[in-house]
Amino acid sequence: MSSHIILNKWFGADRSEAAKKVAKVFRMRPEEGTGIMLQLSEGKPWQFDYKVSDRQTGEATDYLRKLGFQVDFKPVIESIARPDEDLDIEADEAKNLDLGFHGGAGSLFGIMLGNLLLNVVTLGFYHFWGLTRVRRFMWSNTSFARDRFSYHGTGGELFRGFIKLMGVVLLIAGSLTLVRIYGGEALGLPDLGAVAGENLIAYIVSIMFSLAMPALMVGAMRYRLSRTAWRGIRFSFRGKRGEALKIYYKGFFLMILTLGLYWPFFKVATERFWRENSYFGDRQIKFTGQGRDLFGSYLLAVVLTVLTLGFYLYWFQAHVKRYLWSHTGFARGTFRFSATGGQFFVLKFTNLLILVFTLGMGYPWVVVRNQNFLARHLNLEGALGLDRVVQQAKKADSFGEAAIDAFDIPVAIG
Repeated sequence: MSSHIILNKWFGADRSEAAKKVAKVFRMRPEEGTGIMLQLSEGKPWQFDYKVSDRQTGEATDYLRKLGFQVDFKPVIESIARPDEDLDIEADEAKNLDLGFHGGAGSLFGIMLGNLLLNVVTLGFYHFWGLTRVRRFMWSNTSFARDRFSYHGTGGELFRGFIKLMGVVLLIAGSLTLVRIYGGEALGLPDLGAVAGENLIAYIVSIMFSLAMPALMVGAMRYRLSRTAWRGIRFSFRGKRGEALKIYYKGFFLMILTLGLYWPFFKVATERFWRENSYFGDRQIKFTGQGRDLFGSYLLAVVLTVLTLGFYLYWFQAHVKRYLWSHTGFARGTFRFSATGGQFFVLKFTNLLILVFTLGMGYPWVVVRNQNFLARHLNLEGALGLDRVVQQAKKADSFGEAAIDAFDIPVAIG
């Protein structure tokens, strides 16, 4: 069951503070909170357009009443069936919903240039706020069904995650240093000298974080999706770190054991983990891919990539993306990725020329071209019923995100 929250009146002393807090409750901009207060002062009730679960309605109502708001809620009469295939959706709701990108490369270049200058002035500390600025630009300029996404992460969150990461690194390195200096003789460890000992400790720390990388990627995905919203409803990631470690350790071991032949099965296993643990509100993304479906094309790609001096790899990558997206569904809809190998090759080759001839300064144009390419070729087909999705946000911290950022490991689906 879900409801619409309605604010009827406000009784309090500090209007500006109430505006800030009500905007925070409903994840709005501060000026929108001011607009709500103005509407209430004119005697007009205000209704939150999006549906909220009963638990969140209760929590929000208690908090808003403490702020001085007269709160009411209107239950939404709906029937949300499980699984998604059982949703009662009218036939005329079946349609194609397209992705869109509206940002300009010049605007992104200005943001990145400003970030670079501020990083120099702050000795690199602005990096976390600069990264957030770029994400807000990318998210706010990406639309789905003509409604744009929004990013709610902050530079402060990323910075605090980085501090936690550095604390863990220093704790591990410090412990190993103490063992080397004071416990080496007792443990029978050879004296490697200061420089060699420090290099060994750095190597051990790197190995430990490499082994923990799948778990850190889970933390990064949790943070990134929890800070992403569409139509005011948050995404979330619910995968377990232990499950990620099992999938990746098993995959790496079998990849070595089979001399790479396990790759299609490993690829599908990881995609299933990342996709099926991703939620929009209370609705899960579905994935039906099988590794065996890619095995034949993978063997062909191994041969043709060698014979074509690597060029066939672009056609294989396009094929894999088409397969993965065609087996990804959401709310009775199925994603479609239409790009061909030739189109993929032209995109990547042109991007390379831009980077080479601009000495890297054209990177913002490459980012925008990639986003436009994805928007042109990816859509969601089928009966959707997206208005039935209910908010179901999950908490997530930025520790994993900071670790992934420090090791420069991308976390993305598809």
